[in-house]
Amino acid sequence: MEKRLLPLLLLFLGYQATAQIAFTDNSTLLVNESLTSGVAIGVCDMNNDGLDDIIRLDDASDLEIEFQQSDGSFSLYDYGNVGSGSEWALVIADIDENGYNDILIGGAYNNLKMLTANGTGSAYTSANLSTPNIFLQNANFSDINNDGSIDLFACHDDGVSSIYLNNGSGAMTYDLGVLNPTSTIPSDNSGNYGSIWVDYDNDGDQDLYISKCRLGVTDPLDGRRVNLLFQNDGANNFTDVAQAAGLRPLGQSWAANFEDIDNDGDLDCFLINHDIASQLFENNGDGTFTDITSASGMSTGITALGIGVQVIMEDFDNDGFVDVFLTGLSGAHVLFENDGDDTFTVVTNPIPTGGLGIQSAAVGDLNDDGFLDILAGYATGFNSPSSNVDKLFLNNGNFNNWSKIQLEGVQSNSNGIGARIELHGSWGTQIREVRSGESYGNMNSMITHYGIGSATAITKVVVKWPSGVVDELLNPTINQTVTIIEGQTLGRTDLSAMNVSAYPNPTSERLQLQLAAIALDAKVSIFSVEGIQLYSSRYRDVSEVIIPTSTLSNGLYFAQIEADGRRQIIKFLKE
Repeated sequence: MEKRLLPLLLLFLGYQATAQIAFTDNSTLLVNESLTSGVAIGVCDMNNDGLDDIIRLDDASDLEIEFQQSDGSFSLYDYGNVGSGSEWALVIADIDENGYNDILIGGAYNNLKMLTANGTGSAYTSANLSTPNIFLQNANFSDINNDGSIDLFACHDDGVSSIYLNNGSGAMTYDLGVLNPTSTIPSDNSGNYGSIWVDYDNDGDQDLYISKCRLGVTDPLDGRRVNLLFQNDGANNFTDVAQAAGLRPLGQSWAANFEDIDNDGDLDCFLINHDIASQLFENNGDGTFTDITSASGMSTGITALGIGVQVIMEDFDNDGFVDVFLTGLSGAHVLFENDGDDTFTVVTNPIPTGGLGIQSAAVGDLNDDGFLDILAGYATGFNSPSSNVDKLFLNNGNFNNWSKIQLEGVQSNSNGIGARIELHGSWGTQIREVRSGESYGNMNSMITHYGIGSATAITKVVVKWPSGVVDELLNPTINQTVTIIEGQTLGRTDLSAMNVSAYPNPTSERLQLQLAAIALDAKVSIFSVEGIQLYSSRYRDVSEVIIPTSTLSNGLYFAQIEADGRRQIIKFLKE
């Protein structure tokens, strides 16, 4: 059945937009149904085809990628062994800008391993990053020095967290020159568990929040367990302002996430604590936060969860408000549905786990129907694999509408990590940020997802890129994945001086692209003015590419050429 017919079918069957969030066990879709993950688990579009894929570590040591196909099935790539069975973090980005995402994996003093995709995305090469060899907890990819290349932040359990800066071609060098993430209170700088890069103060740059925990340390003012919020002044100067911001609760904190729960234009925070109750903080709009846990109605669900591990904040029912999903250690998990008024309701048994508590999860659209699904793992202890196999839970959905936005950076990093995306419509404004790594140990889709409820139109999408470029796309089609290329809406034609000529333009039957030199590996894509990808193909050892255009409707289009590390966008008219 055509996926776009699902909302109409649900309406016919009597489902309502306000139906409870519910999932169905579709684990039979997995190629490897017997895989058991630890805490590190991921969902991400690995091959740039607009479909989210599944990335797992069997017994926390053997890498497997299941690529989502257009027919809803998956195909398996089995890399094999990458570690000792204690790989605790997994984070993904295209570090060398070749169009295919790369993977960083690490754990307890077993080296940080970078798995780099080849030029066709068909295989990976593993190499250890240089010293120091750390006890890795969480990790993130972020453009830390805002030079257009993606860098790495790695939480160290036993000392100062590591930063690796990218030279622009994917080579990572250990460097604390931009940010030395030491404790404000003198200590051995240990206890770095969860980390997230976020523009919490709406000033257009990325800040860093670190959740700190040191087991056995009971003094709440010990620097080994006091959370840090490094505010970026926009010139790559970072200062810890956690106490002034109201995000230093003096608990043993494990992970945090930031999303706009009330659609007021700033990012709110959920913080997982272990020795005090976990907390929901509302952003006051001035760079400070207020604890609203009690008023939100979350307290009972938080208590029932027990010790939390991960926090995922996404709109699971597409009603336009971000929900909160928590995983936990004690055989429990909890899903809070956002009521739209700063309060939340616990959803009763939304996931058919057979009584098992989900300890690790990653989220993305794993059947391309516009509703977010859950890949679930059942770790034991804090991080180790259990005997319970992973599960794929697909969202039952409803007839609410949606939009998904996928970015392609040009001046910014190719994934658009760090970009702020605004979705404007009758509901007001929803905001999202593109992130690689958040919460603890997991990787969620970088295709940003928005529910818009019963609304049937989007006024505009605004993308604020890390480079400072701002794109505005008017009236994009709903219930579609829209790809936005940096600078696309600004009328730019040549973004990298590739000297590609296109003719005839206007065209009717075909568009001929003439390159100034032979390209060893070229990717050519066609996009509508709404950012929808209509054509994509790869070419090798070519100086000329001919694209068929006879099937396109008359109108304006963009041809994007990526070759040998450069990129150019050409606007053309079909008539």
